[in-house]
Amino acid sequence: MAHYNCMLIDLDNTLLDFDAAEASAIAATLAHFELPGDAQTIAEYRAINEKLWREFERGSIKKERLLTLRFSKLLNHLGRQGSPAKINDYYLGELAKGAQILPGADEFLADVEDYVTVGIITNGAQKAQMGRLEASGIGAFADGVFISEKLGVAKPDKRFVNIALEKLGVSNRKKVLVVGDSLAADIKCGAAAGLDTCWCNFREQENDTGIQPTYTVRGFEELKTVILEQEELDHVGEKKKYQL
Repeated sequence: MAHYNCMLIDLDNTLLDFDAAEASAIAATLAHFELPGDAQTIAEYRAINEKLWREFERGSIKKERLLTLRFSKLLNHLGRQGSPAKINDYYLGELAKGAQILPGADEFLADVEDYVTVGIITNGAQKAQMGRLEASGIGAFADGVFISEKLGVAKPDKRFVNIALEKLGVSNRKKVLVVGDSLAADIKCGAAAGLDTCWCNFREQENDTGIQPTYTVRGFEELKTVILEQEELDHVGEKKKYQL
């Protein structure tokens, strides 16, 4: 039997290339609203956005406020007028088209889906994430998709994964693995819930956070060996999902 039979896996920069989707979406948005689209402006937006998302993860700002405040701050930086709400709505529509799959992600999901229950977990905006899941085809591998604004709680709050497991009908928590690229959101969330965790360190970053994952992997082939036993690795696709 698989080492784990339920995997809660993050979406952005774990399965889908958020950076590529963001770059395309923000460029299209700035052009649409006739705002400067130079590298310095895009870098400023990313800095503003990143800071606000970290505040969101700490629980110090609501997502609805975050989504418009980032563009309000950008407009102030540029000394321009505009509607942050309208800009954000357009941006999310563009972001929803971002179907870039990280290399190997779809093959990985195809190999493990017969052995594990797959829950995709994300703090991202629902409008964008559902569009990206559909456009990429990644959503077809999931037994459930869990988005913070729909659950009413966000990673790293342990209630996020607890609600996801309840909705999936998973009771054996020892066989659950939380997977993601963010130590502060994904790994901290899983650990807080008493679950095993796997940090997808695809960019080979240093971990100076004090947050310790159960496993660290640098690619999907390595992740597969964490989840499946050797016999299953030798016969991927030949067996049906185990009962939880």
